[in-house]
Amino acid sequence: MKNIQHIWFPIFLILFISLLSIPLPEEDFRKESVHSLRVVDRNGILLREFLNDDQGRGQWRSLNEMSPFLTQATIAIEDRRFRMHPGIDPLAITRAAWQNISRRRLHSGGSTITQQVIRNIYHHPRTLFSKIIEAWYALRLETMASKDEILEQYLNRVPYGNGLIGAEAAARHYFDKPVRDLSLAEAAFLAGLPNAPSSLNPYTYFQDAIRRQRFVLRAMATHGRITRAEEGRARQQPIVLVSPGTNFRAPHLVEMAAARSMAIQSATLVRTTIDYEIQKNIEWLVRGHLRQLQNKSVTNASVVVIDNRTMEVHALVGSADYFDPRIQGQVNGVLARRQPGSAVKPFTYALAFEGPFTAADVVPDIPTRIPDQQGDYIPENYDRRYHGPVRLRFALACSYNVPAVRVLQVVGRENLLQRMISAGLTTLEQPSVFYGYGLTLGNGEVTLFQVTQAYAAFANNGVLREASYISSVHSIDGSVYKEPAQEPRRVFAAESSWLVTDILRDADARRPAFGHAFRFPFDCAVKTGTTKDYRDNWTVGYTTNYTVGVWVGNFDGKPMKGVSGVTGAGQIFEDVMMSLHVSPAKNTPPRFVAPAGMIQKTVCSVSGSLPNPLCTRTIQEWFEETKVPTTPCTIHRLFQLTTSSGEQVEKVFEILPEEYRLWADEQGLPHPPPDAYPVSARNEHDHQSRLTLVAPSHGQIFKVDPVLRKEYQAIRVLANVSPGISNVRLRVGADEKPYESGGIWWQLRKGKHAFSLIGTQNGDPIQSDEVVITVD
Repeated sequence: MKNIQHIWFPIFLILFISLLSIPLPEEDFRKESVHSLRVVDRNGILLREFLNDDQGRGQWRSLNEMSPFLTQATIAIEDRRFRMHPGIDPLAITRAAWQNISRRRLHSGGSTITQQVIRNIYHHPRTLFSKIIEAWYALRLETMASKDEILEQYLNRVPYGNGLIGAEAAARHYFDKPVRDLSLAEAAFLAGLPNAPSSLNPYTYFQDAIRRQRFVLRAMATHGRITRAEEGRARQQPIVLVSPGTNFRAPHLVEMAAARSMAIQSATLVRTTIDYEIQKNIEWLVRGHLRQLQNKSVTNASVVVIDNRTMEVHALVGSADYFDPRIQGQVNGVLARRQPGSAVKPFTYALAFEGPFTAADVVPDIPTRIPDQQGDYIPENYDRRYHGPVRLRFALACSYNVPAVRVLQVVGRENLLQRMISAGLTTLEQPSVFYGYGLTLGNGEVTLFQVTQAYAAFANNGVLREASYISSVHSIDGSVYKEPAQEPRRVFAAESSWLVTDILRDADARRPAFGHAFRFPFDCAVKTGTTKDYRDNWTVGYTTNYTVGVWVGNFDGKPMKGVSGVTGAGQIFEDVMMSLHVSPAKNTPPRFVAPAGMIQKTVCSVSGSLPNPLCTRTIQEWFEETKVPTTPCTIHRLFQLTTSSGEQVEKVFEILPEEYRLWADEQGLPHPPPDAYPVSARNEHDHQSRLTLVAPSHGQIFKVDPVLRKEYQAIRVLANVSPGISNVRLRVGADEKPYESGGIWWQLRKGKHAFSLIGTQNGDPIQSDEVVITVD
């Protein structure tokens, strides 16, 4: 028997040593499981920290990145023989067993730092069997890792209360500093917390945590890790905690950034482009304005701010209050699909300026009925009025609907849809026939982010770059990922972008519709949009520095009470723009500058043509060099009248084209009596302007819609016919047809077509100048 015992003992010893050499799975000790994802603003301000695998917040730091005070304090209070034992401490176990027996309850476990590492990784229940397993695992861990590596594991995995995992997270949360910068007093304070993270919660039981800190300092001095003098100075240092707060700032932007960073392996830090000071100020402005609008059934607003130079998002407010479920605050209004109303009209006009139109061209704002595949389309203006002949500058600045639709007739719905998609409005997923002519009035659903980004293209001379809200993503291995820069692409010509910008910044041009709204001490282009029944209103605009988009409404779709883009979103827009540009620390943005090839010319304010001597109201208008008008105004004409006393007098009348006759009569505009005799500006009989084509204009280009039925694709031919001219016919190529008062419709067909009018005056033939158009 003795021999057998002698044989089995060395076998058992060899087996025990062999089993100790079996390493624990390395993946159980990986750093990634500790790391939580931190999202910060452009200046490093923490916006949010997402929980890690253990439902806590942590950031791994190597031992040499930590304060030596913390390592000394931790060893002194948790495991003073840490450097000497093999993973378990028999003396500590004996002491713990005696305390537990004498007190008749589980008072102390005698666990070493190594055993606590095992417990924090494997989460065994606190039973005797689990203690044996922990001891066994601790012995194995000691054979596969150095003491410093084990201590590093401990300091990065131990809980410090309030969901904080590891010393780095605790140092930043409690003291707003990295763990390497902890003082002796702060290090001792933190080292005492893992003993009982809940009952030593500094925010709830501060004095208990301080008593524990002093116990740690005394242990450090007793075991010779600090001097008594150092202990005394540390006791005198006040412990100042940072307010706990929610640490969830710019919540919608944080969620967007976190979602994008998920593709990055082991991402631990996301640096966004947000400027939290700007963000915080705008959030305050939004809440203040919504309080003023609460009696108008308004509950929410969204704002996005883009730096035009870098195309970085500096602020993004998704809702008025992310944490308020009553207003569906977690919905991100910046990304929600909504109808933008007139906020998208600038895209129609930018396309028009690339085509045959200039800002001085006149379009009819009169009752209009457009044949459409789904029935006649009859647009109406927001103010329920018609304004007669309107120059495109005023049509866009005042946001009149009828002129926008008439311009779209020329531009083409499919062309507009494709250009809007090219400008980033990719949520317009239906064919152009689905939207119809309402496309220019904003009946398609887009997002505030898309529209604001597209407006930034106008600010950047027609060049679109995608807006970014992530500066960099850092992974646990130290690598830094930056999103590749998007290639800029031109979506509008520089000249047409300039004209849109110049119109949207023109306070005088928008005054008839908007009064004195949007007055800034700097150049600012701005456009509003209000949808039917006041369900959404928008204001989007830009300076040379920033582009700002604002939406106001209700996420549940309930209509507001008469809140327009001016009184709702516009008020927030004004304050945001002023806060971005007007303060002692900010500079006034530079003025917009016209691109090369744009010149100013004096034109008649009524006709948009070169003024004749009878035009009393003129303006300066911008033109591309190739589009400068060459014909004089034909609307202001001199007539010779015979008074009731038989006296001959001359008077100037505005002779509008025939299509305006009904509107002019309704407005009570004066017109020459039947016996009035036209006199030229040089007091000669005017034989050149008595038979004139008003529409189409010479050089216009029309597009055939491949989807719309052919009978619905026609243009209206309008003429100015002076009294005394009869038998008027329209000639197109070799075809002739009688001209009817009020105009006639001509069906589009491909090719170049020459239009002219012929008639008879005093028995002699008379013919208008020829107008040539192109149909593609």
